[in-house]
Amino acid sequence: MFGYVIPDKMNMYMKDYYHYRAHYCGLCKRIGQDCGQFMRLSTNYDLVFLDLLVHDILGLKSEYKNEPCILSPKKKSIAKGDEVTDRIVDVNTLLMYYKLLDDKLDSRKPNPVKSLARVAVVSSKYKKAKKHLPELDSLFATEYGRLRDYEKANETSIDKLADPFANMLRQSIKQLLGDKSTEAVENLMYFLGKWIYFIDAIDDLDKDNKKKEFNPLLVGYNYEGKDKFFADNFARLEFILMSSYNKMYECFQQIELTINEGPLTNIVWYGILMRSKEILNNKCDCKKARI
Repeated sequence: MFGYVIPDKMNMYMKDYYHYRAHYCGLCKRIGQDCGQFMRLSTNYDLVFLDLLVHDILGLKSEYKNEPCILSPKKKSIAKGDEVTDRIVDVNTLLMYYKLLDDKLDSRKPNPVKSLARVAVVSSKYKKAKKHLPELDSLFATEYGRLRDYEKANETSIDKLADPFANMLRQSIKQLLGDKSTEAVENLMYFLGKWIYFIDAIDDLDKDNKKKEFNPLLVGYNYEGKDKFFADNFARLEFILMSSYNKMYECFQQIELTINEGPLTNIVWYGILMRSKEILNNKCDCKKARI
């Protein structure tokens, strides 16, 4: 995914922080085992949130082991993967594949690094994920196609533009949870998807303007830099971000959590809100801030 769904570490209990970090490292290792070392670069905050949420709703407690990391020889606690983790890795592979494919179709000047990434994903990793989750793969292809159609038409409704990605996250959680899925958790992921789409559009303003790539916030706007853009559009940006956050928060309150409640609550109550305020105050280059 994108990496915006962060915890607020300064307001996190130590037990929740180590629990969260163990899941982050566990996912990273599992991606390496299932998809190769290159794909470990796709590990991100959003994926950890999904992993914690799905395991909690399914009532699956994680087991831990002490292992070193490729980046650090010192052993640390790592959450062991399971079949659910493997399915989450498959969802991540599909999302990464279609994001890279969409970037290729949108870009006027191909990026050689992304081209290499696309080749690495297409070779067996994507095919394996598609085999495991064929219905989800078909849905992702349809939704990204719908998004491209909107972009080609210079659609100005940011809600309509956010809908394809939001629906992808809603259908992903539905697939992962099966009969344990509820309207509240599906809507949580839908509004989280909208929030991610909105914040990514804000984050990419300078890049998209420079490369002349589509950005819903720039349609019909004479862009003269982020500072002026924020001065002219602050109320609108605050509304689109906070309306999605508030709906997401309401959905989260309806979900009963028993295993990973600590880190998940920190992310929804503090981390996502903190990220929203940072970008609204134009004080965060979120892409550089990711692990």
